[in-house]
Amino acid sequence: MPISLARLLASRDWYPQISSGGQVSEPMRFIDLDAGIPDDLSPLANRVCVLIGITQKPTDAIRRAAQLVDFTLTEVDIDDDAFIVVEDVELAMAALIDSTNNHATATLALGSVLRLTQQLTLAEAIAAEASAYSTLLAGPEFAAWLHSRSSKKIASGVEIERVLTSITGNTLSVRMNRKLRLNAIDGPMRAGLVDAFSIALADPTLEVLLTGEGPCFSNGGDLREFGTTPDPATAWTVRMTQHPGWYLAQIADRATAHVHGKCAGAGVEMPVFASRVIADPDTTFFLPELSMGLIPGAGGCVSIPARIGRWRTLWWVLTGATLTATQALNWGLIDDIEPIN
Repeated sequence: MPISLARLLASRDWYPQISSGGQVSEPMRFIDLDAGIPDDLSPLANRVCVLIGITQKPTDAIRRAAQLVDFTLTEVDIDDDAFIVVEDVELAMAALIDSTNNHATATLALGSVLRLTQQLTLAEAIAAEASAYSTLLAGPEFAAWLHSRSSKKIASGVEIERVLTSITGNTLSVRMNRKLRLNAIDGPMRAGLVDAFSIALADPTLEVLLTGEGPCFSNGGDLREFGTTPDPATAWTVRMTQHPGWYLAQIADRATAHVHGKCAGAGVEMPVFASRVIADPDTTFFLPELSMGLIPGAGGCVSIPARIGRWRTLWWVLTGATLTATQALNWGLIDDIEPIN
């Protein structure tokens, strides 16, 4: 049952439960914002749990409070990034509880990182995301997902060059070229993308066009590489030194991404660093990380909230929803919808 903000502030009940065996539970608190908004909400900054507001009458006071919680569910049609409009609040609450039930630590980490990254520089935000992601790689929720995988072997590197580059006029074309694996981003592709974006970093006259070969732009990180990094420290170092999204962000004002097909995980997180993102009408967008006991780790905790806000980003990851191109455009995740040849 949702509790009032006044009761939450009085009790300071914003910490998860941790059993003697180390199992984390109850990562969320539902808050009845219609029960009243206290004057001083500054203590909310000390929370660890994810706070989800509930309202059926979003007044100006509630809208101000909604900026401070992690997102707010409502059945009222309202154009505000901090609100998630649903058909049935009770069903939405139940779905959130169900989706986070076995991923409490990842839920807590995601909420914390999203609150933090909006206050940091790009480099600091990338480092914060990488720290949380690398920590979760050593956690029990990711271990459970990894154990559930039927195949953990990495295929031999027999494929052609991962990233194709060419320059026509003042446009640098960067094309992911791993269509047999739906442009799954593995180590060699990360390195290829970093090298490609480095060309534009070295030449400020170049515009960049990022595309993907085959049926989709990219279905995200190569799952066969997940869990193969020897330790969290190495994982953090890899993310900080071979980070295509970070490089793309540094040339964002000159970059356009054309996406198509089923875009998942890093296949969403990386391209939306570009200042302009165009999607084919049939494009869909999906962030699967929570189901793996992780958070977006290819820059998504930075790039996505910069476009749609931390509130919608959190809801999207926690629910595992798939967005259509139209929904993505309405939210501002992409800038236009055009057929892509």
